Amino acid sequence: MPFLQKSYESLDTLAEAIGQAIRAPITIENRHHQLLAYSTHPDSTDPARIATIIGRRVPEAVIEDLWESGILQEVIDRDEPVVIPARMAVGLSERAAVVIKQQGDVLGYIWSLARTTPFSEQELTVLQEGANIAKKLLMTIAMHERRIDAELERFFLEVLATPVLSPSHRDRLNELAPIAVASRLTVIECAQPVTPQLAERLFYVLATQQAIEVVLHAIDGQQLLVWHYMKSDLAEEETALLQWADRFETQLRDKFIEAEPRLGISRRFFESDMLYAAMEEARRVTSLRRKFPYELATSRTFEQIGIYQLVPDLARRIGLRLETHPTIERLQAYDVTHHTELVTTLEWYFYFDGNVKRVAAHLHIHPNTVLYRIRRIEELTNITQVSLPERAAVYLAIKAGQYRQDD
Repeated sequence: MPFLQKSYESLDTLAEAIGQAIRAPITIENRHHQLLAYSTHPDSTDPARIATIIGRRVPEAVIEDLWESGILQEVIDRDEPVVIPARMAVGLSERAAVVIKQQGDVLGYIWSLARTTPFSEQELTVLQEGANIAKKLLMTIAMHERRIDAELERFFLEVLATPVLSPSHRDRLNELAPIAVASRLTVIECAQPVTPQLAERLFYVLATQQAIEVVLHAIDGQQLLVWHYMKSDLAEEETALLQWADRFETQLRDKFIEAEPRLGISRRFFESDMLYAAMEEARRVTSLRRKFPYELATSRTFEQIGIYQLVPDLARRIGLRLETHPTIERLQAYDVTHHTELVTTLEWYFYFDGNVKRVAAHLHIHPNTVLYRIRRIEELTNITQVSLPERAAVYLAIKAGQYRQDD
C-alpha cells in the first residue's frame, strides 16, 4: 500500500510529506545539486544541510567527497535508496539518498537525514515512492530549464559574434548581470569538439563551482565560453579568481583526461560592452598556452601571460615582413651553417633568467656546453650587454617566430 499520495502540487509539499512519513528532514535537489525543496527540521541538524539551505546548493566540498568516495556513483547506479555512512570531515551525518531518473538520465536526488535509529525498510520504500512522484515534477522543470538554456546559449553566441552590441542586446545583458559587478569571461578549451555528452559533463562541473556565479555560457566548437563573476568582495576578487582557476583546472583535467582542457581567463570588466574584447583576451590566453605549454603551464589569466600578450601581433607583423630582428637572424644563420642551437639556448637562458644549471637541465646538456654557447652568442651579438627592453624584444621575436611556425 502506498505511503504517499499519487501526486503533489509542488516539490515543497512533496518534501514535507516525505519528511512527515519517515519523521526525518528531507531535501530535494536537481541534477547539479542545486536545492529545489526541503522539509522542516528540528533545531539540531548537521553543517552540510545548513550550508545547503543557506547557499541553495550542496557545498562543493561535499560533492567532491561523495564522488571521490564512490558514494554518489553508487546512488546514481542503483534504482533504490542507498544508506550513506556519516562523513563528518565534510559535515555530513548519516543519510539515505535516492536518485531520480528518467530513462537513465539523472534529474535529481532526494536526501534524508538519519535519526537515532537506523532506516527501516518501510522508510526506504517511502523515499523510493517520493522519487517516483518527484520524477514528473522534475521532468517539467528540466524541460523548461533546457528550453531556457538553449535560448540563452543562442543569444550569448549572437552577442559574442560582433564587437559592437545592439541596444536590444545591451538591455537584455544588463538584465541578466548585476550592475557594475567585476565580471570575467573564461574559455574552457578542449582538444576535441565539445559533443552534447561532453557538454553535459562540463556543465555539471561548472554548476557545482561554489566560488563563482555563472551569468551565461555557450559551446563554440572546441570551447565552452563562460561569463561569470566571483562571489568574493572586489578587493579580494583577483586572489579568489586565481585560487578558483587553479582548483577548477585541476578538477577538469582529472575528470576529462581525454579532452585535455585548459583555461583562458580575460581581464575583469564592468560593462557588457566589453564581452567581445574579453572573449578575444581569453582566447588569446588559450591559444598561447597551447603553443607554449611549458612556459605558460600555470598562467591562466590574461594578466598572468605578461609580455606573451604581444606575441600573436608580433608574429603577424613578421609574417607580413613588417618586423624582423637582426640579432635573431644572425644567430639563425650561424645555427644553419654550423649545426648549432644558439637561438634555442638563448631562448631558455632568458626564460630561466640566466640560471645556467636550469638551462642545462631543460635542454639535457652539460652546464659547460651552455656556458660555451652563451660566450659564442656574446661574441656574435653582445646580447648580454644590452638593456632589459632590448633583451625582451629579442625574446619576443624568438617566441613570435615559434608562434608562426606552429600555425
